[in-house]
Amino acid sequence: MATFSPSPAPRRSTRIRNNIRPTSPPRPSRLADISSRLSTPNQNVDSASLISSMDIDERASSVVSERSFAKSGLEHFFAKSEQLAVSFYANLPLEVTQILKNADFYRDVYSGEIDTLTGFALVVSMKTCFVWQHAMAVKGIPICYIFTCPYDVQYTNPPFHSLVPWGSGREPGLILVSTGGEIRFWDSVGIGLAGGDRYSTTNIGLRQGETVTALKRVDTQTYVVSTTYGTLYKLILTSTGGKYHLSLHAFSKPSATLSLSRLIPFFSSSSANTTLIPEPGNINAIALGEQTIGGDRDIWALIAFRVQRWVMKLEGWEEIVQDVDVAVLIQDALRETFGDSVAKDDAKLDLELVDLVVDSTNQISVLVSYAAIEEVNMMAMDATGIRRIYALVHISPVDDMFKVNSVRSVPYQSTSSSGAPMHPRLRALPQGHLISIQFGDAVVLCAKASDYEERLELKSATDRTLGVGIMQSESTVLVLTAAIMMKVNIDIDNVLTFNSESGKTHLVKSIMTQAILYGSLPNNPLHFSFPPEVDEDSLMQAAQQVSAAVLHSDPELVRGVQDLSSQLKVRRERLAWLIEFINENTALVKMSQKCRQILLTDAEKLEAACDLWASHNNLLATGPTHSVLNDAVYAYINEHGTEYYEDYMRAFFKFHVKDLGIVMERIPDVTLNAAQQTGKNISELLPEANSIILTVLTAASRHRMQNLITYGIDLPMIDSWTSTASLIDGIIALFDTTTRISASASATISNSALHSQLPDLAEVLFICISQHLERLSIDAQAGASGSERELHQLQQKFDMLRPDVLETLRRSGHAESAFKLAEKYQDFNSLAALCHRDTIYPPQENPNHARIQGYIERFKEQFTNALYRWYIQHGEVRTMFSQDDAHTVYIDKFFEQNPTPSLSWLNDLGKKRYLEAADALLTEAQQTVNLEVKHLELSIGKLANLAHLRKMEGTVDVSLYDAFHDALDVVSVHEALLDEFKAVVANMRSRRSLDTQVDTILKEKATLLFEKRELTNIFRNLVKDLLQGKALSVEDTVDVLTLKDNFETMGDYATALHLLARGNLPGARKHAAFRTVWRRIYLHDDWQAIQKTSGVGDAELIQRFRQTALYTTFLDILSRPDEEQPDGFETDPDIALIVPTIEELSSRWPGIPQDQIERIHEDYNLECDRLGEFELDEAYARVRELAEFEISQG
Repeated sequence: MATFSPSPAPRRSTRIRNNIRPTSPPRPSRLADISSRLSTPNQNVDSASLISSMDIDERASSVVSERSFAKSGLEHFFAKSEQLAVSFYANLPLEVTQILKNADFYRDVYSGEIDTLTGFALVVSMKTCFVWQHAMAVKGIPICYIFTCPYDVQYTNPPFHSLVPWGSGREPGLILVSTGGEIRFWDSVGIGLAGGDRYSTTNIGLRQGETVTALKRVDTQTYVVSTTYGTLYKLILTSTGGKYHLSLHAFSKPSATLSLSRLIPFFSSSSANTTLIPEPGNINAIALGEQTIGGDRDIWALIAFRVQRWVMKLEGWEEIVQDVDVAVLIQDALRETFGDSVAKDDAKLDLELVDLVVDSTNQISVLVSYAAIEEVNMMAMDATGIRRIYALVHISPVDDMFKVNSVRSVPYQSTSSSGAPMHPRLRALPQGHLISIQFGDAVVLCAKASDYEERLELKSATDRTLGVGIMQSESTVLVLTAAIMMKVNIDIDNVLTFNSESGKTHLVKSIMTQAILYGSLPNNPLHFSFPPEVDEDSLMQAAQQVSAAVLHSDPELVRGVQDLSSQLKVRRERLAWLIEFINENTALVKMSQKCRQILLTDAEKLEAACDLWASHNNLLATGPTHSVLNDAVYAYINEHGTEYYEDYMRAFFKFHVKDLGIVMERIPDVTLNAAQQTGKNISELLPEANSIILTVLTAASRHRMQNLITYGIDLPMIDSWTSTASLIDGIIALFDTTTRISASASATISNSALHSQLPDLAEVLFICISQHLERLSIDAQAGASGSERELHQLQQKFDMLRPDVLETLRRSGHAESAFKLAEKYQDFNSLAALCHRDTIYPPQENPNHARIQGYIERFKEQFTNALYRWYIQHGEVRTMFSQDDAHTVYIDKFFEQNPTPSLSWLNDLGKKRYLEAADALLTEAQQTVNLEVKHLELSIGKLANLAHLRKMEGTVDVSLYDAFHDALDVVSVHEALLDEFKAVVANMRSRRSLDTQVDTILKEKATLLFEKRELTNIFRNLVKDLLQGKALSVEDTVDVLTLKDNFETMGDYATALHLLARGNLPGARKHAAFRTVWRRIYLHDDWQAIQKTSGVGDAELIQRFRQTALYTTFLDILSRPDEEQPDGFETDPDIALIVPTIEELSSRWPGIPQDQIERIHEDYNLECDRLGEFELDEAYARVRELAEFEISQG
């Protein structure tokens, strides 16, 4: 028999070949799954559940101490946080590695065990068991002991197993129990070196259909086996003649009389004498309770939904003392704790009690699983749907029942992607403060007294956990997987003091940190992920804290190296890994847009810092005498730094990259100050200043655009550090200064550099302003205070700045850059202007002719509208109408969208659209001030209308023809007035000024206005406009016709009435104008003299009446009975006494000061007073009668 002291026997490959057969016997189907529809895999089905727990008395010391984990060199960590450190412990034996490397865990079930009491570990399959001393594996290659397992042909599960600790003086023994009940016992594992054929065997003698579900070691000589029929068997190792043998018996059962007392309690004298009868059922799990002073030991079992407690008496018999159904108790506790996330229907909840562990205070931790509520509403589960949710329910016995102390969620949910199914198992750490849960692809740690929880998840889909061992005296967990053995050192103090308030964020941050530091290690077997249902707030806070820590070169995440280029690169990779990790865990959807943008901003700043440091390195290589960046960083450190840095430049890039934007905003001022303080020409400093801004903003913009999808960004940025108002002003200042200096006569190297920087500065400037405008637009739509005003101001500023910048680029020889920027920002007005800086007409000789044609084809109306506006504004209409015939359709669309009658009639005439041309000319003529132009427009318009009438057949609308006729009549009135006034000044001997001519006309033609000063001024101005060739409005024309002396032109009063009748005026103003004309008709003659009849015959009186303006007017208006005569066209003297109101006068002369309006009103009152002096009732009727008679006589 081998011992620990001598060297191990040589490893024989023949033994491996003889004991490991690659070909398996025919495999019948596994045991039927008697669990629920979506239940946790049953221990009879999943071999991982066969791990026998080592719940030996904590007073038993492990032969493996922390010293056995010591290795030469640094410890190889796979994960590390404040609460735990996961490191490499040992490799598996070669034989085990070969078997597990290509194992199919869905087909071939394996189980394992790490026995910290003996220092040995094992892996077992259906046929073969491998045992080795894991403590020795730390130092070198361990001896592998190989045994043939008992198995039944109808079962594919590996046997249950337990090592037998004999003490530190000899190797442990081995017990294997098959699913069908065969037991094999090896006195020492050393027998495995010789093939393992020397063993003792026995059979439990199970009933038909009964199978073994668990094997538990109670102490060195006592073991417990459970079955699917609810039976517990005690295995006892006894020594006979120096050899150990196994004996077994079922747990003792009560007598029939005691059974009757259980059914009829009042037969018993007291409850203490009542003995329970255990109900049959599948035993899911066994746990050991505390040992009493008298030597008795509690054995706890989970049977379906019941918790059962047996007492193993020192005398050798067993008694059941508790058998309680806890399903309702646990269901209610789950619903109370987790609320609506737990199904209300018990059938849909599908509760299962998986495993249990008992601490020294008899508090029981039960691992339960239940169906996720998401599945309940699904007809079929998809490939990634959640199957089972797990929770720890802590209960304790109270009299004959149990109470729930607390419920904790387990950060694990089994899905279809969780690997081969297995039955999860619980293990308790010292004092029961921490519980480990072994799943097939992960090990979960949950604290009982705090909210601490951790999940160690395996990375490879072909890897799985095989066993978990607890080193009781050192708070260390050993994890056996199919690829490696890991050691988990736990700091219990930090676990117990875990802060529940900040703890969730701390846990998520710890996961992110470990993922960044250890996730990329090629040999790391662990996969890092967030726990299910990770809290959104904790996730966002943790992500921001980790990102800020990387930005600040937190030593936990970033090594402190002097090679800043490498250090910056590492930090950049850290942030890239962070967002990749978040995306891999589909956690980005749980982050707010603000949080995502904060993460992206940090990454942008680090990317910009990398490029800026590389640029600064290149500058340092040239040996500069001065550095703008050096000054800016120094000023920042002096103002914000709390520590002294010998190398403040490197310190900034290590610890203050977060404030890179602040430094950028100061670059223009720093450059100017440096020039003043050092006496250097600013042209020597400006290239570096520009380079700093360009390097940082270009890198940030590039990184942003490349990672919009990665970070899930919805533009615009909420708080963009690359487009602040201060930074925009600074870039404008740099661009203006660069333009001025680069345009200077002295051609130097610095000027050449500045000249080449202009296009990049312009592009960066446009990007910054555009980003700021987008943000302000969103804020304004949301109603943010002041945003609307700021948006309007910045938009106006950009609209004014953009053409100047583009023109500057063109003048500086960067025309292509100007065109590209204008195209990018679709500044079509600037594009049109840039295309016409050389030859404009004929368009074919324009060097940009092809470009213009290309823009028309590419942008269509967007460009042509701006192009035609430019032509109109710059008097290049001929170029506009010289466009290719294929593009004339855009001219039509332009005039349709931008009515321009002064030009559109030309386009209409060219296309023989005579009616449209006539309409346009009439509309334009109504707005034209120049009388000659107005006359020409009306004449052409009338001809166009006549051409249209000739084309039309049948009845046509002649209203347009009448409109031209009336408008030309108005022009004729203007021409008659001009002829009348020019005749007055024609006799002047020398050429006189316009004012002198007007004064002369007033003296000759307005003799009756001397009392009406304000009306005199109005008449003066109107005469002056006429002499200047201006066209007057209808009301102004009427005033000229009626205010002048009409001694020889009394017919002008009737003309005034006809103009008003055809004029388009507001009703009140038209009525007031009619009254005014009639008032002046009546005032034209001296009616008092006319009406003096003493010594006057009737013939003479009639002759006097016929010589009045009233008679002349009646003759005209009464002779046109068919002409439309609106209300007020004929007004009697009493009505004519009504003068316009102040409001009507203000409407008639808008813009005139109020005091002038009042003086006009006074002049109207003077007319009214004068008219009131006459008695005209009889005269009015007589004169009208004479006019009617004259007309009737033909």
